[in-house]
Amino acid sequence: MKRFLVLCLALGLGAAQADVPPRQKLIDGLFVRLQLAEDPETAVQLRAMIGEIWSHSGSPTGDLLMSRAESALRAANGEVAAKLLEKLVLLYPDWGQAWRRRAQSAIQAGDRDGAVLDLGKALSVEPRDFLAMRQLSELLRDAANKPQALDLLRRAAELDPQDPALAREVEELSREVEGRGI
Repeated sequence: MKRFLVLCLALGLGAAQADVPPRQKLIDGLFVRLQLAEDPETAVQLRAMIGEIWSHSGSPTGDLLMSRAESALRAANGEVAAKLLEKLVLLYPDWGQAWRRRAQSAIQAGDRDGAVLDLGKALSVEPRDFLAMRQLSELLRDAANKPQALDLLRRAAELDPQDPALAREVEELSREVEGRGI
């Protein structure tokens, strides 16, 4: 709850709105601020706030399972991570983070097709998940589907115009696909 109130205050929401603002309204406000960010440092902070909100399922059980799955991913214990993430997407099918992490697990296991499907599901749940867009773009580039990969990167750059690494990726892939810069 403390993190939530800090996020509300960071967005400048008044005390009446800080009681229980809808999660989506909070995310929407952060995305507006991210698109209008005046400098890369502010954008980094806004990206972190969005990631913080996305990282919570709204359930202590979901958050605990995700914590364990992420620990298993970091420890390269793919079998445990896969089982936990499978349970997460079954219990919380509307949590984009669960699908994105399951895609990460699939990539570690060499299941690129499964990862593509999971990232597609993550984007259907949260269409502005710029991290899922970048991961899916990378997989599409590897599969020689560079025009679609470029479209995803451009969408991500529209959402997050202050990310210099993303801008470079768009420019490089644009040259490959279109034979020129952006």
